[in-house]
Amino acid sequence: MTFGEKLLKLRKEQGLSQEGLAEKLAVSRQAVSRWENEGILPDCGNLLELSRLFGVSTDYLLNDDYRSDGDLPAVRRAQNRLEEEKERQGVILLLAGLHAVFLLLAIGAWEARGNLFAVVLCCAASLGDILFVEAYLRSGHAPAQEVPGLRRRYYRLGVWFFSWLPVQWICQRVFSLWPISYLLYWVIRIAVWLLLCLGVWCLLREER
Repeated sequence: MTFGEKLLKLRKEQGLSQEGLAEKLAVSRQAVSRWENEGILPDCGNLLELSRLFGVSTDYLLNDDYRSDGDLPAVRRAQNRLEEEKERQGVILLLAGLHAVFLLLAIGAWEARGNLFAVVLCCAASLGDILFVEAYLRSGHAPAQEVPGLRRRYYRLGVWFFSWLPVQWICQRVFSLWPISYLLYWVIRIAVWLLLCLGVWCLLREER
């Protein structure tokens, strides 16, 4: 699109007549008409005012190859970086969520039949998940400056899942030596789990 075509398009999108635009720029209607129809470019002051008025860059206005500000190389690079960052965060969230699946399977196997093998298998899957995340973060898929933040997000979420079974095992071992009521056992177990998770959550909070 030429400068004149872009100007015409932007003016109509704003619901402005040539006279209306001319008044805003303190120029004649004929000047606006020449810009749109004859390919004549405005001076620097009017070009900057058009850029401000329509909320577009001067690069977009002057370069016929750009159909929108999104075509500008700097803008395109920023958009690509944002999309890639969202994709990486999605991978981390997905992998953290797998811990919830492994945890539910392990709890189900243990509570239903006391199947220790299934619990061990699910714990091994969680460990594999952690190793996969660390390998992913060290592989160069994510920029070095993003890696600490991604790692924090993963472990802040993951600790709620992969700490449950270790806490359960420790509590069982401890209270097998000092028996207590079933209700008190669960209260202490949940309290220990919550304190551990909240401690890790606060320890790995986002840096300001």
